[in-house]
Parts: sequence; C-alpha cells; structure tokens
Amino acid sequence: MNNCFKSIGVCVTSSSAFNKLVVCCALFSVTFQLSAGEKGAPLESKNVVLLDLRDFIDRIAAESPRILASRLDVAAADYEARSAYASYLPHLVGEARIGYVRGKRLIGFTGLDEPRGGINNRPEIPVDRSFTQEGPGLVIPVFKEGSFLGINVPPEVQRKRAEREIIKFRGSLTTSDLVLSATGAYLSSIKATHLLELRRQHYTVAAKEAERVENRASDNLATAEELGAARLLRETSRASFEAERVSAVYSFLAVADLLGLNGNQLRIQEAYPKPAALPDFEMVAKLSALDHPKVRLQEAAINGAKANVALQRSRQYPSVKAESFDFQYGDFHGQAANQWVSFMSVSVPVFDFGEAAFATRSASVKMRAESARLLAVRQDVRKELLDAFVELKQTEAAFAKANSDVAEQERIANRLREQAKVDQALLSDLNSAELKLLDSKEALEQAHYDVLFQYARVQRVSAGAWEWVPR
Repeated sequence: MNNCFKSIGVCVTSSSAFNKLVVCCALFSVTFQLSAGEKGAPLESKNVVLLDLRDFIDRIAAESPRILASRLDVAAADYEARSAYASYLPHLVGEARIGYVRGKRLIGFTGLDEPRGGINNRPEIPVDRSFTQEGPGLVIPVFKEGSFLGINVPPEVQRKRAEREIIKFRGSLTTSDLVLSATGAYLSSIKATHLLELRRQHYTVAAKEAERVENRASDNLATAEELGAARLLRETSRASFEAERVSAVYSFLAVADLLGLNGNQLRIQEAYPKPAALPDFEMVAKLSALDHPKVRLQEAAINGAKANVALQRSRQYPSVKAESFDFQYGDFHGQAANQWVSFMSVSVPVFDFGEAAFATRSASVKMRAESARLLAVRQDVRKELLDAFVELKQTEAAFAKANSDVAEQERIANRLREQAKVDQALLSDLNSAELKLLDSKEALEQAHYDVLFQYARVQRVSAGAWEWVPR
C-alpha cells in the first residue's frame, strides 16, 4: 500500500504490514517549503517574501483590515468633532427666491411705489405682481450651548473629541489583540514544523520495533500480545504523523492568510525567536496604570461625561443668534430695490416640566459613575498584568522541567546506544528509550511554544509598554 504526502514532498511507502518508511525528499527541504530557515536562504521566486516574527508583526499592524478600519473610525470621529465646532462659528449663506403675488398687499417690503395719498395714507392696493429676491446673508451664533461666538470650545465639541479618543484607544486594544493572535499563529507554524520532524522520527522507530517483533514472532519468539502491541504502536505513530502533516500545512496557510498571501509567496523563520529580558513588574505596572489604553479609554469616557454635564446645563440658558441679509428684490419687468436687514433673536427656556434639569442631573450621576470606574479599571489592568507574569513564570518552570526530562532521556538513550554496540543492551530497550526521548522532545516543543506565547501575552497585557521581540 502506498501513501504519498505530495503536498509537502514526503512519500511514505509501506508493505501490507506498514513496516518500511522511505523519505523520498529530505524533510528539511520539505520543512523549508513551509518555513524558510534563515534570512539569506535562496528563494524560489522573486515574489516570495521572507519574514521573521518582528517583520510579520509589523506587517500585520500595517495591513490588517481591522486595524485599518479602526484608524478610519478615528479619522471619521475627528472630522465629526471639527464639523461640530464649525457649527458654532459664523456662517455665510445665500438666498434666492422667485415668486408671484396676487391680490391685496400693503405697501412695504414688496417694493411697490408710494401711493398718491402720501406716506400717511396707505390703503390696500389690489396688485398682481411677480418678483425676484436674492442676496448674501450672515448668521452668527452669539451664544449657543455654552459657547460665546465660538471663542471657547463648546461642550458638544469636547464630548465629540472624547468620543474620538474612546474610538482611538479601543483601536489600540484591537491592535494588541490582533498582534497576539497573529503571534500565536506564527509560533504555531514553527511548532508544527518541528513536531512534524519529531513524529516522522517516532514513526521510523515504531516501524523498526514492529518489524523486529514481527521477525521474532515468525520464529515463535514473541507472543501475540507483544506483536499486537507493536503493531498498534506503529499505527498510532503513523496516524500521529499524518495528523501533524495536515496541521503543519494548515498552520502555515493560516499565517499566509493573515497577510492575504498564498503559501507560495511567504517564507517564515524556522527557529523560535529569542525573547527579550522580562522587565521589572512594578515598572511595567506603573507605566500601564498611566498609559494603558484601557485606562486612557476610561479617562476619555470621564471627559466625555463632564462635557455632557456642561452641555445639558447650557441648554437651560438662553440662546442668542444674529442674522443679516442683503435682499435684491423687484419686478421682472422693471423696478428693483436693495435692502439690508439685520435682526437678533433670543430664545429663552421658560418652563419644560424639568426636562433640562433632570437631564443635567442624569449626566452628573453618569459622570460620577465613570469617575468611580477609573479606579476599578486600573485595578483590573494591574491584576491582569500580575496574572500574566505569574503564568509566564509557571510556563518557564514547565519549560525548564521539559528540558531536564529531555536531558535525562537523552542520557538513557545514549547509554543504551553504547551498550547496544557491544551487545549489552536489548534492541527493544533501545527502541523504547528512543521513543521516550522523542516523546519528551515533543513535550519540550509544546513547553517552548507556551513560554513564548506567554511572553507575547505579557506584551499585550502591558499594551506595548514592553516588547518581547526586540527590534
């Protein structure tokens, strides 16, 4: 039976007992099709991009659609705040009208001639008349919602600016989450590549052990239970190798998809990156308490609530507006006149059944709630950072233990290899030791991935106050 893993260049050929493994292409060549080793390695195409983790993170931050959408939201909010501020400044407008008057009219603004009876004798004159009216106008909000002539920043504009800051810092949190997710995908691809090689080796040893037991069974030197156990181990190892082959392919494709590339356009580093030294916890905690996006977001929410209180309070005051218009008016057939008109309007709230007062009280209570929430946010940020540091230390301890286990299994396997050379160790013991060594190396790979991902998590929790991948 033949089973060719052509997608990554590995061809497994086996008999009906699946007892022989032949690697048609070197696995490291195959691995480099999934992830290139180091910069400077020959690339297959000019269009191939080789990215280490630092470059990958930078490209994610620059090209991610979600991050781009967050930046556009900030820009839109900024323009909205500017538009709100412009509404409190003088406006130059223009008017143009055309109409027709039929019936009795009083002399006055229509531009009719003075009647023969004199200025004190102004009878209603039946008239049919068409007219035009056009000219510029100036509208000045003298006092509007707490702003005098737009000199001071209106509360509504302050509220809009606070909303812009909230959107901005939410975008920062989105960026941190996406960078962590992308980092996990990149590290998973490296881990899958390493595990693929380890499981290939595991299958090789398991197949060798199964072949040895089958040969002994043919000479009636092995029991049926021993033969069944050896074959089960081989099949289990083979299934594990196949599963990891699929995982390696898809984990790499997941990395490429994050940049909108296909598998033939991207190469990534083979080895895990070396993390930067972990900073002092108190230093990072102090920086996060002052500049963490969650803290800054809550401060912006407080500023917005304060501006809303001022806005609601200003609506209890009178509003004043000055308007001036220049009219060109007259008949289609001749007479025309020009007139400049200016007037000031004052709107005074008299009685609204407490609408404005209750709205102001509500805004004031909300402001106090947002202020109280700031301390809770700072406490949550510190706790989340502390949890991340504790978990990182735990994963580092697990990584150290996995290293120790590999060293111990390596010592046992080396001793049995030396003894086997002089026929002082059983081949079954050596194969068993080799399999245990490979199992411990797989555990080490997982522990290595876990500790690096926790470094990335500390970076996300600190919101970039510290970067675990040095530039």
